[in-house]
Amino acid sequence: MRITIRSGEREFTVNCAAGEDLLTVLQSAGLNVPAGCGGRGVCGKCKVHVCGGSFGAEEREALACRTEAEEGLTVRVGEYVGGGLTEGGKEDVAGGCDGEEGFGLAVDIGTTTVAYALCDLRSGKTLKKHAELNRQASFGADVISRIMSAEAGNAQLLAEAVRGQIAETAARLMSEFSVPVLKKVTVCGNTTMLHLFCGEDVSGIGRYPFTPAFTEFRSMPGGALGLAMAEEVQLLPSVSAYVGADIVAGAIAAGLDNEDALLVDIGTNGEMLAHSGGRFFCTSTAAGPCFEGANIECGTGGVAGAVDSVRTEDGKVAFTTIGGEPPRGICGAGLVDALAVMLGTGAIDETGAFEEGDKFVIGGGVYISQKDVRNYQLAKSAICAGIRILAERAGLALAEKNLYIAGGLGFYLDGANARKTGLLPAEGAERQKVIGNAALAGARLCMISRAALERAKKLAAETEYIDLSADAEFMDEYIENMNF
Repeated sequence: MRITIRSGEREFTVNCAAGEDLLTVLQSAGLNVPAGCGGRGVCGKCKVHVCGGSFGAEEREALACRTEAEEGLTVRVGEYVGGGLTEGGKEDVAGGCDGEEGFGLAVDIGTTTVAYALCDLRSGKTLKKHAELNRQASFGADVISRIMSAEAGNAQLLAEAVRGQIAETAARLMSEFSVPVLKKVTVCGNTTMLHLFCGEDVSGIGRYPFTPAFTEFRSMPGGALGLAMAEEVQLLPSVSAYVGADIVAGAIAAGLDNEDALLVDIGTNGEMLAHSGGRFFCTSTAAGPCFEGANIECGTGGVAGAVDSVRTEDGKVAFTTIGGEPPRGICGAGLVDALAVMLGTGAIDETGAFEEGDKFVIGGGVYISQKDVRNYQLAKSAICAGIRILAERAGLALAEKNLYIAGGLGFYLDGANARKTGLLPAEGAERQKVIGNAALAGARLCMISRAALERAKKLAAETEYIDLSADAEFMDEYIENMNF
């Protein structure tokens, strides 16, 4: 059986089985359709337009995960396109450049975004940076959803999705700069993302005692991972199941091994790493996909049209969107601003309850619901409580030591609003420094410098993991921070 798919200016047909759900068909066709709940019909994000067959000649809106394929059906898909901040870190980080001949590609496989930096290995110069949404998003918004999807039989599709997009993007960048071959591709990401990229079993990450198949540094031929244009693929080391190579790379970019400080990457997992008195400590908090928009009613990633800032002007709500496009949802940075505005205007009280009604309208069909407020409270409380407990265990005073904030959300975050809503600690505001996508910057450093790579290996091996899942002090802090 064949159905027709339209996406942007493309139109093509695909074979599928009768009764197969459209989300599965679209995933197999390599289309990036958001499905934050992993196809369980809960999030409502996988909307498509269908016509033909039993639907008739007029287009109708439908959830791809709850609509069966049928002969003669035409499906119009609005793929999410966009990216985010592509590189950050501190400009004065030591590491040098080995002066190796050739070109390399640093890659940060984020749960939401895949970011790239094409570099001249001899000079260390970055030729081009790029970011795009992770095509695995149609299998779930967070790592748990993707682990469940892999265990349900989609492991190969998940691997092919991210390998395919990296291969395509690498080919485009190489063509743009007439690069014949990549000497190396250096990859970081959270532990689950690296496992899915390699095709490794992720079941150990998804259940107690949370044991990954590997955490060590790996090097293999590019062809083994579907990247035939690369002579070598390097996977940076992780610490544990939920403290990945991304935070390790970020720590190298931040120069964390050279000062007593704390680094937090605000995302689904809330990974954190601290250095104090020559020792490294790390932890992670389950913030959930709030900041990626998956469990926010109008939520979306950092795509064109996402509301990325909210404020009041002359008593009215005003907002901006990424790229100045018409609003299509709200991303993490916009969500933080919106909650701050709601608190400032009295739309919600300190418990998060609405004073009137059950929605706060931003504009253009975008709003914040009571459920959204509650999801934000759970996420921000986990992040802030994790920061406080890790700082305490490491012996770091937040008012005296630097707190580096990494990740795409961190770059666009309004620090004052983050503190007002309880996402970041109130103390030490002047020491809270945004450094962007430090993971990509760290991957680039490890690619051009053997010394930086050895620092990453040493840091990953020596870091002590603090488990907060059954920590009474963390739970007390978590509950204490729940209100605004």
